[in-house]
Amino acid sequence: MFENSDHEWQLFGDKNPYYGVISDEKLQQKNLTEEAMVEFWNSGLDYIDSVFLNIEHHIDPDFKPERALDFGCGVGRLAFAIRKRCNHVSGIDVSSSMLAEAKRQAAIKAIDNLSFIESSDCHGLGENLFDFLHSYIVFQHIPVARGNAILDKLLASLCSGGVGVLHFTFRNPKYRAWRIISKIPYNKQLRNLIHGRPKDTPFMQMNEYDLNEIMEKIQRQGARTCHLVFTDHGVLGATIYFQKV
Repeated sequence: MFENSDHEWQLFGDKNPYYGVISDEKLQQKNLTEEAMVEFWNSGLDYIDSVFLNIEHHIDPDFKPERALDFGCGVGRLAFAIRKRCNHVSGIDVSSSMLAEAKRQAAIKAIDNLSFIESSDCHGLGENLFDFLHSYIVFQHIPVARGNAILDKLLASLCSGGVGVLHFTFRNPKYRAWRIISKIPYNKQLRNLIHGRPKDTPFMQMNEYDLNEIMEKIQRQGARTCHLVFTDHGVLGATIYFQKV
């Protein structure tokens, strides 16, 4: 079976937190420059600007969130951008090392309307807590059965009238090969050896979700309209915009 994804993300946070968010060589810990960091944070601002433009044009032109949740926040690239548009943002991530870096950056930037929650499966997350629910390039790294269970908890945490923006991958050309390879003992070490990487380099698994199942969950939560934006970063996906009634 696939490696323990929680352990892998702890390793990314320990060794290569920014590369773990965006797989760009200039974000490797050994290559990080001030210019690369500025570009990294600005990319989050640009992305969230596009998200809110889509909400305005396709979901609710008057939407102004008060409390937001960013699932899989990592080092805070998008949570820091979201907090400019609401009173408070909660960032959830499975990796304590990623959250440690997010907290360090929040202190550097003197951000006080942002809090962080370490959670593997969103256990204990209450209902009707947030009016903006967001996740981008996160579920793809979570095994599907586990991801679907987490999605149920996230959807329940969204208030009536709240807006969700959630990204899922649904077609990965390498997925079936990875499922076969993952059953081989020490497959991660073998992959790293083949690619000339240190044997303990963390593995970023990519999963395929059934959009029929995702859309049914969203509709059953009361959504009546939605807007899809397709994505392609070597794996086909879709960002789903919806409003809970």
